[in-house]
Amino acid sequence: MKTKGQKLLTITLVTCVVAGLTANSFAKLSHEQKSLSGIETMVVSVSCSEEAAKETGLKKEDIRKDIATRLEQAGIKIIPEYMYGPPRLHIRIKAYKLPRQETFIYNLEIHFDQKVALPRNPETKITATTWEITWLAHAHKARFVEKIRVNLRIMVKEFIRDYRKANPKADKLAEVSDANTVSLTTQKEPSKQPARPAVAEHKYIASKNSKVFHKPDCRWVKRISAKNLVGYNSREESIQAGKRPCKTCKP
Repeated sequence: MKTKGQKLLTITLVTCVVAGLTANSFAKLSHEQKSLSGIETMVVSVSCSEEAAKETGLKKEDIRKDIATRLEQAGIKIIPEYMYGPPRLHIRIKAYKLPRQETFIYNLEIHFDQKVALPRNPETKITATTWEITWLAHAHKARFVEKIRVNLRIMVKEFIRDYRKANPKADKLAEVSDANTVSLTTQKEPSKQPARPAVAEHKYIASKNSKVFHKPDCRWVKRISAKNLVGYNSREESIQAGKRPCKTCKP
């Protein structure tokens, strides 16, 4: 039988071990990842070459809303753009049309800006870019907007991955959100399931109401209503559709 003092010692040791593991995990993060720790809200803004936007029909607000939605699903609160920030995630789209061609060379940049203190003078704070990623590619005018969207989704996925590493709590909340989405879908299912051709015909399966894709034999797939089933032939196709791998079946 443990005395009160022994119990207190046990609790103290467990707390120290957990704190040590947390500190060790944080130490393994890169400087860019560490800079995202503790961030709960941010502004999302988009800038684009006016000529390219006019010729291709790209709408900055549509891009901004798409990215803001993905960030909110990852547990990040997005505040209105008129609230200047920082913190701010800025997407810059630069495009140049090749002479006498219908092809655009484009450069995508995502910068995360926030207030930082100068080591030599902590009272002085400036706005600085603490996380960034770039993408250089080309696309025909007809597919410009589509490729921009796909590329940006991949880039934002990298930001979310780093954000979750620096903020494990947000990762857990996102997982709960995904599970709840599947549960709500399950409750609406009839007792007798109709045919499920998508499961048999595709390598990866997802629900229209979830941002996660699975292997066909994953236990979560059985809970997806047949009318909400979506199939993909490859991992890349699933990711380009805005889905991320299930942490249960690890597709």
